[in-house]
Amino acid sequence: MSAWSWLAVVVAILVAAYLAFRLWVWRTSRRRNDAGIVTEGRGLVLGTFVGRRVLRRAWMRVRMLVASRERRKQLDEQTRIQSAAEAAKLLGGMKGVFMKLGQIVSFAHDALPDAAKVHLQALQKDAPPMAFDLARQVIEEELGGDLGKHFKHVDENPLAAASIGQVHRARLRDGTDVVIKVQYPGVDAAIEGDLAALGKMTGMAAMFNRSVDFPTVLAELRARVVEELDYRREARNQALFRRLWDGHPMIRVPRVHAAQTTKRVLTSEFVRGFGFYDFIEAADAREKLVASATISDFVFDSMFCHLVYNGDPHPGNYLFHEDGAVTFLDFGCVKRFSPAAMADLKRFFRAILEEDRATHDEYVVKLGLVLAGRDWDHDRMWEHWRYHLEPYWSGDFAFTPEYLARGRVVMSPENTRDMNLPPDLLFFTRITFGLNAISQKLGSAGNFNKAARRHFYVHADATSALGLAGVVVPEHFRHLPQAVRPGQAVAELEASDQLPSWDAIAEPAAEPGIAAAESV
Repeated sequence: MSAWSWLAVVVAILVAAYLAFRLWVWRTSRRRNDAGIVTEGRGLVLGTFVGRRVLRRAWMRVRMLVASRERRKQLDEQTRIQSAAEAAKLLGGMKGVFMKLGQIVSFAHDALPDAAKVHLQALQKDAPPMAFDLARQVIEEELGGDLGKHFKHVDENPLAAASIGQVHRARLRDGTDVVIKVQYPGVDAAIEGDLAALGKMTGMAAMFNRSVDFPTVLAELRARVVEELDYRREARNQALFRRLWDGHPMIRVPRVHAAQTTKRVLTSEFVRGFGFYDFIEAADAREKLVASATISDFVFDSMFCHLVYNGDPHPGNYLFHEDGAVTFLDFGCVKRFSPAAMADLKRFFRAILEEDRATHDEYVVKLGLVLAGRDWDHDRMWEHWRYHLEPYWSGDFAFTPEYLARGRVVMSPENTRDMNLPPDLLFFTRITFGLNAISQKLGSAGNFNKAARRHFYVHADATSALGLAGVVVPEHFRHLPQAVRPGQAVAELEASDQLPSWDAIAEPAAEPGIAAAESV
């Protein structure tokens, strides 16, 4: 047999093997449970998508070699849009951890073409839903008895479908309007599979990057993600945040109905409001400024004063109101700090604001941003964290697309190769980039240093972001850092009889002035 004949045989074998592999992946990806979730080979299905994306971009670059400048731009945009559409379809069907990653990219990756963002934005609340018959089955299994025993009416079409469950508008037997979050059957197994796949990936990554404590990172990720599967925990978190912000005119948290809440069903009051993108279209500059300040006060006062924060800051978790007030949704992923850990974090941030390189370097080690005994680039580390604190230096600052684009460079593998991810800061960069992207879309600008200093220093004259925006809020919220010791309010609530157990979080009646949630 000639050399050409041997080559033809080898090529034929390779093509046959490739086609067999693609057929196996296709058949695996079609194995879904009743909720439509891919149940087998999730890591392989995602890996195959990544491989197709790499090949697609490689082929695009080959075509660019003989294309004009304008045509190269068109090819790049077409490739990004095609990949985004495929990713939205794939991740929407997979649900779980990988869909959450898609949600982050959908609003925090400013380099994507607008048409590509539209595809991915569907992951924020419009993923493929499960059939209502299946949702009804979950509700009846969890609450016991026929659906009509608990609700006068439940809309069959969901208001939103996300990574772990979908939301239906409903009405209680007493006529109260509510929303019901129903967990997808099998999503717990899907998430466990995702975490196992990530475990294998981190195991391989550890062979090439010894600067990151990957087992600790994965353990923290697992803890936060698995917590989201128990809606009783989320209900308790939601009730806690509602009590912390009770009486605030701009920050709103829906009331939980505990009698209709279980591990896989969460019932909350119905709140009417604008979705993020609808609000951006309809609101004027003043309303956007107030909304941005509302989000800032909620996130940073919760974090620095109450030592708790919601680790899932994407636009689908906010409802906006005409006056700039915001209703905050989804408290499944809540991170807590100890007072000692927060004290160290604040000292680290003060060192950056004061350009104190010696203290910065000391706390890089103390916080675990580098592993013991590892060498690290002091200048690169300084520039990394200086970028994160840049909005809070003295003087005016605007969240621009250019600032967000620099973030991708700051977080590139080249510039983070020395850096470890300690548990307390694992979700910090996710929150930072998420809030930065939201702030940029809201056109946020101003002297943020004045509001930030109230968290890092004891300044009686420092006021909140809303106060700086000209919004009058009660004295307690205006000077919150001086009103409570870090974590004091949460500790007192959890030690009191107000939150003795998850099934005692219901309140006797809706409070006046709080609208009952719908994205208009």
